[in-house]
Amino acid sequence: MRQAIKAKHELRLYELKKAVNDFIEFTENLTLLQSVNEKAREMAQAVDMLQQLLQQGLDANKLARAVNASEASTLLDEIVDADAVSELEAYMLSAAEGIEDAEVTQFLTEVMDKVERKYNRLLEKAHAYNALLKS
Repeated sequence: MRQAIKAKHELRLYELKKAVNDFIEFTENLTLLQSVNEKAREMAQAVDMLQQLLQQGLDANKLARAVNASEASTLLDEIVDADAVSELEAYMLSAAEGIEDAEVTQFLTEVMDKVERKYNRLLEKAHAYNALLKS
């Protein structure tokens, strides 16, 4: 039983970590994306802490309680709830309004669409892990 629970946690955390790392790599060294990159880095640290917790060899009940009570789990919830991309989107839309060049406006829109897709994938994986915690 414990192995099955641990395996589910490990899989969900692996998927989340992969999505987080992909997002970090995509937003690395881009000035306007620094705030969302920092949130993703915080999420990566939370995932690392949760992965370390899984390696402690706790039985299923203790593992579930420890993960749910962990600071990392709380931090993960807070980051998911923060929706950092909405602020960035509002900024990009306001910046695009002042630009008369349609190609530049289109470019900003395309960049924002890519950021949103990657961020939504990250959130999807975070929600999947949160659902596992609540089950």
